Amino acid sequence: MTTHSRRLHDAMATYFDRSEVTSKMLRTLGNIGPGGMIVADFRQKVFRATHSRTLGHGDDLTLPVFGYGDLTRHLDFLEEEYGTWEDFVTAVDSTAYEGMAERIDDHNATRFEVIRMRMRLQELGFDMNTAPSYHRRSLTPGHYRGPSALEVRETYTDRAHPHVSVMLKHPLPEKDQRLGLSLIKIADHDQHVKSWPKYVPHQFIANAQAYLIRERVNAHLARTR
Repeated sequence: MTTHSRRLHDAMATYFDRSEVTSKMLRTLGNIGPGGMIVADFRQKVFRATHSRTLGHGDDLTLPVFGYGDLTRHLDFLEEEYGTWEDFVTAVDSTAYEGMAERIDDHNATRFEVIRMRMRLQELGFDMNTAPSYHRRSLTPGHYRGPSALEVRETYTDRAHPHVSVMLKHPLPEKDQRLGLSLIKIADHDQHVKSWPKYVPHQFIANAQAYLIRERVNAHLARTR
């Protein structure tokens, strides 16, 4: 990263000094329901709640930070992990703000094929339900101190059938690393329906996989209606 890029990066990371994720915002997220998303809006320099279907996934100036699926998962452990609702709100706000620089880096590392798949899934009726979660995965299972690769995980709900979810894991190879397999999982009421690994080396495969997800979800729904 050049000096100019670093300065721009650092400036963007501090855009939200005067904004916060509030209790009202999280309650609005709950009211929106599946597909709801709190985003960091770099144009307005605020966090705001919206629906993920309004997002332009190729837009570098609006980043998802906390989704309806994240909210429901955390609420299951609210008392034992956070204690009170107010403590939970503070934790979400702190994570959203303090992790902004890392979130920008992760977004910049996201391959175009992944972004293209997000766009196509949205067009096909799937709403992003959790903010993309980035972490490092060991390249050799069980060797956690050895070489690792960046990976992004995200989940979607079927807009017309929100009990049906799709979870995606995409590797984000860095310099000199080979592209690994993406993992696609379909579930219904959190029960496994179908999963498969797939190399997604370019946007055409990303498009094809999005259509395959739609086909397999439709086939599952047809069988279970």
